[in-house]
Amino acid sequence: MKTTRKPNEITTNVEPPSSTDDFQAQDFQTRVAEAAYFQAEQRGFSPGFEMADWLAAEAQVRARSDNA
Repeated sequence: MKTTRKPNEITTNVEPPSSTDDFQAQDFQTRVAEAAYFQAEQRGFSPGFEMADWLAAEAQVRARSDNA
């Protein structure tokens, strides 16, 4: 069966997480993104430190989850 789309019709393939692991991975990414944002905010959002912020945030989130 062939399906057709109307012009300008937007399709999305957003699905809820299929497993607990997927949900935990999304939760981890969200926590890292928030921590990286707050680190950037603390230094006034000066450019050029995005990767350092992200890596530091990952380490911070991992350390928190290891201590929980």
